[in-house]
Amino acid sequence: MITTTQKRKILQRIANIESDIEALKKCRLEIATAGYASATLSSTGGTKSYTRLDLSKITEAISALTSELKQLRAMLSGDLGGQSIWSNVLVIYDM
Repeated sequence: MITTTQKRKILQRIANIESDIEALKKCRLEIATAGYASATLSSTGGTKSYTRLDLSKITEAISALTSELKQLRAMLSGDLGGQSIWSNVLVIYDM
């Protein structure tokens, strides 16, 4: 069961991820379509600079954030895609 504090933290992280994805998409579009050789992105994770050669890195970052976003939303909805949250818990018996 997820506590209220955990839900709040998850919702805050979701908001940060959505903001970062939006900023990365804008950054990628600016670099790809405009004459810019580079762009700087300030986000919750700090400031990063990307060049035209880094378009694949930007796409990878968007993909990783999207994957994390899906996992967080699944946690909130209780849908773990058929996986139990307890699937990797080891039971240790004290003798």
